Amino acid sequence: MTKRLSAAWAAIVLAAFIPHVSHAQKYTAPRNAVVNAAGARIIRIDAAAGFLRINGRTGTSEVRVTGQASSSNRRMLDQIKLQAERQGDVVYIKAIMPDEDHSFWDVVRGDWERALDLTIDVPVNIPLEVADGSGDTKILGTGAVTIEDGSGDLELRGITGNVRVNDGSGNIVLAGIGGDVYVDDGSGSIDANNITGNFTVGSDGSGNIDVSGVSGTMRVDDDGSGSISVDRVGGDFIVDNKGSGGIEYQTVKGSVSIPERHRRSRRGE
Repeated sequence: MTKRLSAAWAAIVLAAFIPHVSHAQKYTAPRNAVVNAAGARIIRIDAAAGFLRINGRTGTSEVRVTGQASSSNRRMLDQIKLQAERQGDVVYIKAIMPDEDHSFWDVVRGDWERALDLTIDVPVNIPLEVADGSGDTKILGTGAVTIEDGSGDLELRGITGNVRVNDGSGNIVLAGIGGDVYVDDGSGSIDANNITGNFTVGSDGSGNIDVSGVSGTMRVDDDGSGSISVDRVGGDFIVDNKGSGGIEYQTVKGSVSIPERHRRSRRGE
């Protein structure tokens, strides 16, 4: 009887609060900055929750940040800040967020939502080091990129240098990369095309890998689950370890080395 009464009271409490939570107000405010990047060696970007878009720009020596902070609580909104500065030959862009620990009463009051959406224009010739927490990320037309991405879809297009990705979850799209690519991926699909250099998947937990147009060698060190489909490889195609899922390939100019039990998946060369 006691358990039934407790469950009933819990249902009444939740029913009372759910309308308030679902209609929580959203507060927004701009967060903008400009940093001189002339002669900079690298641009380091540390983003948090929210959308991130980075655009490579020719003919500029500035890093220009256009951001929008948002929160379901006005007090928390004031604590969402943008740090943008130069230290020596390094440009730093950082999203500063309030404490991410949420209590039951935070949820009840509607205080759980906080984000900083960022659009960042950068000189096309300066390499990027990016750390992103959650939310979709697009990087377009920049120099070399190294990125640590937590969750959310990731898209890189028209990159003029090497790319290195360490991704937790979310789909990855890579297109028109003018250098070598290395990817470690937890979960989500990997879709890549037109890679000028070598393409290496160090580890992949789950999700399909679809790659077409690699000028160098295509290599998968360790793949958990999901299919692998490869087309138009100028060098070798190598798969060292493969869990579940098939392997298909065609138009490989170099040698092919895949696990014995997957060789029947061959479509041709």
